Amino acid sequence: MDLKGLEDLLALLEEQSFTRAAKRRHVTQPAFSRRIRLLEDWLGVDIVDRRTKPVSILPAGRELEEGFRDLITRLYALRSRIQAKSKNQDRISFVAQHTLAMSRFPRLIKAIKRQLPDTAYRVTPVNNHECESQFRKEGQFLLCYEASHFEFDFTYSSVKRIFLNKESLIPVISRDALHQFNNIQSLLTGNIPMLMYQEGGFMADVIARTCLPQVMRDYKIDVICESAFSASLKEMALADMGVAWLAEGIIEKELSTGTLISLDSYFGSTELDIVLYYREDNQSEQAKRVFEYLHSEF
Repeated sequence: MDLKGLEDLLALLEEQSFTRAAKRRHVTQPAFSRRIRLLEDWLGVDIVDRRTKPVSILPAGRELEEGFRDLITRLYALRSRIQAKSKNQDRISFVAQHTLAMSRFPRLIKAIKRQLPDTAYRVTPVNNHECESQFRKEGQFLLCYEASHFEFDFTYSSVKRIFLNKESLIPVISRDALHQFNNIQSLLTGNIPMLMYQEGGFMADVIARTCLPQVMRDYKIDVICESAFSASLKEMALADMGVAWLAEGIIEKELSTGTLISLDSYFGSTELDIVLYYREDNQSEQAKRVFEYLHSEF
């Protein structure tokens, strides 16, 4: 058995046809059938019932599908790691706050790759309050938000800090949801449907310390749903469920097309710092080069 045989099996399970699977695998049908037979011989069980027209997949084949799919993924990942090590390409480890892993991390890596094309990366998305422990555990870099009331304290460690940019948390509502109220004034004078961050999280704390007190004082709020993740709040806002404060970086396209409408002139917005921390005690020369490049750029 080899990896090719496993991929043949998955093709057959997905296509439910020797003809379509053989075409997908770029071999003749007789050759493909022989390869499946060799796999069956190795397994010691039949995967296909060849007595039926068209052939049918036996229960053993269906039971193998999930395990074989996972095995193929793991084998390719192992090959990738081995190839990277042979080229001295140990993956540089980033820990990133969930929202920044979606919005800023891809742009950051794109900029780095232009200058250091042979680098490879791994990103671990975490909640902001878990950033420090995860960074100490496995990260070489930490990409996170900070606010005036919340900054990480690494003064006792060999950690360097780079300020990258500022980003606003903006209250938005979908264009279609706003149309349901006819106009903004109708929205403001009724019960305003709100999509909120779960209490105790970083984003919830920022909003509670800045915009929310005035909003609660001046308007009637109806909290429709709470979530710890910006991505889910964004999807709910796009589904016309209500108003949500979202980081500008994940809604730039929607704001430019008018799919989402900013309500910052009514509810207020707040700014966050985007910062990058680097652990000097790591042993990676590639990570050091990445830091030196970013330090020269920002």
